[in-house]
Amino acid sequence: MRRVFLASVALASGLAAQPAFAAPDLDLRDNYAHRRCHGGENTGEGLTVGVPGQETKAIAASQGRVKRSGKMLTLGKVRLKTRMVDGEGDGGEEFEYLGGWARSGLEVVFVLRYEDLAWRLIDPRSGQSVEMGGPPLASPGGKAIAAVGDDSLINEFNGIEIVDYKDGRFESQAIDADYACDPVWLSDEVLQLKVLSPKYRDRNGELLAGELPLSAWRTTKVVRKNGEWTLIAPHP
Repeated sequence: MRRVFLASVALASGLAAQPAFAAPDLDLRDNYAHRRCHGGENTGEGLTVGVPGQETKAIAASQGRVKRSGKMLTLGKVRLKTRMVDGEGDGGEEFEYLGGWARSGLEVVFVLRYEDLAWRLIDPRSGQSVEMGGPPLASPGGKAIAAVGDDSLINEFNGIEIVDYKDGRFESQAIDADYACDPVWLSDEVLQLKVLSPKYRDRNGELLAGELPLSAWRTTKVVRKNGEWTLIAPHP
């Protein structure tokens, strides 16, 4: 299933062919909004990557900050050259520019590798970057970025990632969370999301057999306390 999905994500590229305009902040909430909170058929279909013409529009909206020439994607000091993904272990990487956040000056590039995908956060001024395992969502202030993963992301990421960008550096924190989904920033300090209720695992920690109802997920929060992000344990 994973290979079929990756094969279907053909990355769009091209030169900007329309006038530049003020770029809206990148908003990837639909990547989560159209996905169920649990695995099953048709999961992953909500990822807005590989859409024909999408990168061309994103580059045009960057007002010259981002450029593509053939296989080369340039973001300030960063140059990314596509090497087509042909097979296992070939070292290929394909890149698609998605957009950025004016509040922090960060840009986002989708990265496709053999049976692997990632969202790369890039500071085009310093050249620093960090990869996340799910579609990144910026906090209201723009300098905390979250991603959550579950089976529907079709990779091994299952939890929460939060990246803080401060003083020109990325600081990443991973948090274990059982089948996390539906993330929403309530403020720069609070991320609301849903996780699987503990009562749907047996005494050995194994997931109970059978289809889980949507009521199996509990709404909870991740909050920043003393500089660290902490998951509030959900009620059973």
